[in-house]
Amino acid sequence: MKLTINNKDYNIKYTIRGLFIFEQITGKPFELRTVLDNYIFLYSLLLANNPDNPIQWDEFIDALDNDKNLLEQLMEVVREYQNKDNLFSEDASDGEKKSFQ
Repeated sequence: MKLTINNKDYNIKYTIRGLFIFEQITGKPFELRTVLDNYIFLYSLLLANNPDNPIQWDEFIDALDNDKNLLEQLMEVVREYQNKDNLFSEDASDGEKKSFQ
């Protein structure tokens, strides 16, 4: 997905690199427990997918404060990943893993 923040285009997707960056920034294992954790995670996804076009933390937070649709777009990336991940989660009816066959 592409986002525009302050007239700059950014790529955004859920990647393992984003999780690594979250852990580097916070100094703790990946776990979303607080509002701050969630925002750092979204920021980490931006950093992970735009190494040549980084955005500063304050610029990111200001953009979220000024554009309420931006947070919704970022959350859509997370929801898409969770929906794909759910394809492989346990099936409630028989306890077996779902898979593509």
